[in-house]
Amino acid sequence: MAIQARAVVIAAALGPKLVGIGGKLLKSVKAVKAGLAGLSVVAYSWLFSWEFAAVLLVSLVIHEYGHVWAMRAVGIPTRGFYLIPFVGGAAVPERAFASRLEELFVALAGPTFGLAQAALLYALYVAYGHPLLGAAAGWVAVLNLVNMIPITPLDGGRIVKCATMSIGSRTGMVMLLASILFAVLGMIALRSWMIGIVALFSLFEFLFERRTHRFTPDPYRKRMTAGQTVGGLVSYAVVPTALAMVVQGCLAIPEVMLAMSILRDG
Repeated sequence: MAIQARAVVIAAALGPKLVGIGGKLLKSVKAVKAGLAGLSVVAYSWLFSWEFAAVLLVSLVIHEYGHVWAMRAVGIPTRGFYLIPFVGGAAVPERAFASRLEELFVALAGPTFGLAQAALLYALYVAYGHPLLGAAAGWVAVLNLVNMIPITPLDGGRIVKCATMSIGSRTGMVMLLASILFAVLGMIALRSWMIGIVALFSLFEFLFERRTHRFTPDPYRKRMTAGQTVGGLVSYAVVPTALAMVVQGCLAIPEVMLAMSILRDG
């Protein structure tokens, strides 16, 4: 009885403090990030396999770090990035982009970091011939290649949006409408709920840009010059081409075909 009473006293004394500490942890950005990362591991392991989940999460971390690096490079404060189950990842800036060039640079950085990761894994595969290295290279390349599809809010869509908006507002808005239509058609044709989520966010992107142009005659994001626009479009062509080459080099590996079928049937 004495021991039980002592335990009750200790619990009564420490309980409120532990609850307070737990509350602070829940409000902590790091705790939220850790929680979402943990949920992502569970979600992707359940949806696919733990091997695919591991490669996917490492690829997402490197990809999103590319966005964070680019934000810091142009002087944008950032809260880092979050891994979001069934969605992917999101790098969070603390201010809006000051120009279309800033947005394009940040959007392009993620797939470029992904390309570097895929190229390194593929080089190791060529050097050592281990199928797991080739499979990882192919998976990373496929995931980043999908992200370069010209549909907002995917990075490819953001890059094309910045370029077309710099050509002209009407051209940019038509591109955004076309990306929504493309996403909806892809969702119906492939019966993919993942593409459906992308289509929903694409609609939000269109409404945001429409609101910006409706209430701001001269949009707050300054347009790129003709040279910058051409450079952005050339970069957009080069990165997916390089990613496609890595995928092509790994197609003989069964695991890479599995990764492509998972994305197709998702």
